[in-house]
Amino acid sequence: MAQPNEILARLEEESVLEVTLEEWEGFLAEAEKIREEKPILSEAIRVLRIGGRIVVQETSNRKEILLRRFAGVEEADAFVRDRMDTYDRMWDGCGCRVDYYE
Repeated sequence: MAQPNEILARLEEESVLEVTLEEWEGFLAEAEKIREEKPILSEAIRVLRIGGRIVVQETSNRKEILLRRFAGVEEADAFVRDRMDTYDRMWDGCGCRVDYYE
C-alpha cells in the first residue's frame, strides 16, 4: 500500500490518479477535509489539504477513487462547483456526462 507522501509524489506526475480503497483510506486519515459535497447522482466530492497540497477526491461512475491536485483552494472549489453544476444538469435530464479523466 502506498503511503500518502508516495501518492502525492505520483500526483505530481499524473493529472488524475486512481487509488485503491486501502490507499484512499490511509490518505484520508492524514488529510484535512476543507469541503465535501454530496451530489445526488454520485458519491461525495472532497477538497483536502495534505502535505501542503490541495487535492480533490471523487469517485467515478465505475467506482474508481480518483485524486487530482490543484494549485490552491480557489481552483479546487471552482472544480467542485463545476462538477456540482454538471450533476445538477444531469439530474434535470440534460443527457450530459462527466469525463472523470479530463
